[in-house]
Amino acid sequence: MRRGKPDASAHHEPVTTFEALDAAPGATSTGAAKPDAAGKESAAAAPQIVLIPAISDAGGPDPRPYVYDVKPAEAAIYRNQMLDLAATQLRAQTSAATKEAKPTPKKSSSGKSASKSAGKSPTPAFDDVSLRIFDLSNSNEPVLVLSARTQPPAASATGNVEEPKEITLIARTNLEGELRKLFFSQTDSRHLDVAPRLELIDAVDADGDGRGELLFRRTNDNGSAYAIYRVTPDGLWPLFEGTP
Repeated sequence: MRRGKPDASAHHEPVTTFEALDAAPGATSTGAAKPDAAGKESAAAAPQIVLIPAISDAGGPDPRPYVYDVKPAEAAIYRNQMLDLAATQLRAQTSAATKEAKPTPKKSSSGKSASKSAGKSPTPAFDDVSLRIFDLSNSNEPVLVLSARTQPPAASATGNVEEPKEITLIARTNLEGELRKLFFSQTDSRHLDVAPRLELIDAVDADGDGRGELLFRRTNDNGSAYAIYRVTPDGLWPLFEGTP
């Protein structure tokens, strides 16, 4: 679109239709993909949805990013520390659930209990690891949010296969530079009614006080809704939790 009368001497780019952009690889001129390529390209061609938050408040503070800038080497250290802390939390919850579910273990012929002879649970491995680091209070104090998925474990002796766990871990550093856990959750598709799936959207200033809060999308059996949490020295404080 241009203002004024069209200039006949001006150079115009040829018009491109959207059919060529929307057509999948291997599609014909009508936009229909070949049958043998449709199944292979469907997963790769699926676009990834990116959510960008926005706050409608004309009188609020000037928007600013809450990203905590770190060098790649420092980010790698934080990543390893958060994965170690997540593994510790998983082992602790698994151990507590096992103690509640099982009766008092019987002693083996050597006099040791079966649980002790089995040894510690293996260290979990993680996939789809995402670590985001924020400076929510503009005080150079990093707040770390880790999202990951445990690798599918091997089938047990009974043939049961446990689903991978989706975890969310939030921590901050103390004066000594050590990580302190503020929040941890784990869930899977079978337990969304007990523990919802948390997807971090971004850090936003939801109440206009200049400090950032964490915006999540919570998904349970009934659907999904958004929630806003304020990070405190000891945990998370819910400012808003929507219902599906």
